[in-house]
Amino acid sequence: MQVRNKIRVVIADRDLFYLQKLKLCLERRGDMVVVGMADNGPAVFQMVQESAPDVLLMDVILGEKDGVWVLEQMKAQKKECVCIMISAIDSDTVVRRAVAMGADYYMAKPIQGELLLERIHQLTEPIRSYEGKEKIWTVQREEPVPEHHQVSGLEAEISSVLSRMGVPASIKGYHFIRQAVMMAVEDAEVMVGITKGLYPDIARMYHTSASKVERAIRHAVESAWKKNGRQVYFEISGYHMIEKPTNGQFIAILAEYFRMRYGQSYRMAPYRNQEAKNQGGSNLQAEDKLLLFS
Repeated sequence: MQVRNKIRVVIADRDLFYLQKLKLCLERRGDMVVVGMADNGPAVFQMVQESAPDVLLMDVILGEKDGVWVLEQMKAQKKECVCIMISAIDSDTVVRRAVAMGADYYMAKPIQGELLLERIHQLTEPIRSYEGKEKIWTVQREEPVPEHHQVSGLEAEISSVLSRMGVPASIKGYHFIRQAVMMAVEDAEVMVGITKGLYPDIARMYHTSASKVERAIRHAVESAWKKNGRQVYFEISGYHMIEKPTNGQFIAILAEYFRMRYGQSYRMAPYRNQEAKNQGGSNLQAEDKLLLFS
């Protein structure tokens, strides 16, 4: 593979031995090339200016100036590249600060080499695959998706995120969370007093009890946290959760993410499948649908 077709990476860490190991890890597949290594902030920023890398892989703690300083300089100078922070500091405050300054991802040491390579490819894929993205985005802004397609699109995106987190569609909590997020996107006030409002509302839709809804959602969140939920939650929220989030936190973060993503609220009303009404019981095969009214 020619150098110009490889992912160009600048790496920064105070430990020079660690830098060498990191360089070997990145270049072993042959699709990445390390174009610069440094152990202090000013040197890193100079390399970014001169090398124009695709990816900056950097520890928070560096010599002279830290990684957050580098991010601040890049933001001020509008230097754009994928920024992945790697550090032994696993602090929500540090993570939020790094993300606010432009970091795309944050990984706590020690890291798995294969996971790092996977994240780099995921984060650089849009850059390498969609050269005409500005034109595509302009068309989308000028020709918005018809309203009657938006709800089904929202439902599909929520399903996709839950699947990425590792929540299986075969469990009830998956369906309850999706329903709750859609309701919270439409009306943020449903998150106020979810025990007396949201849970009973969902329970009526699925002909079950509020307590069973709460337990099923809690089980789904626990299932996600044992799999890929922690990483996806960070991608969505911008900060690490050391402890498993509560049901309310989990639903609220997803709802806010999709509310910001779509940039508008939806006026929706629950529609119960007539067959489910007649059968009664908690029949998840006859799921409630959400219809959008103009």
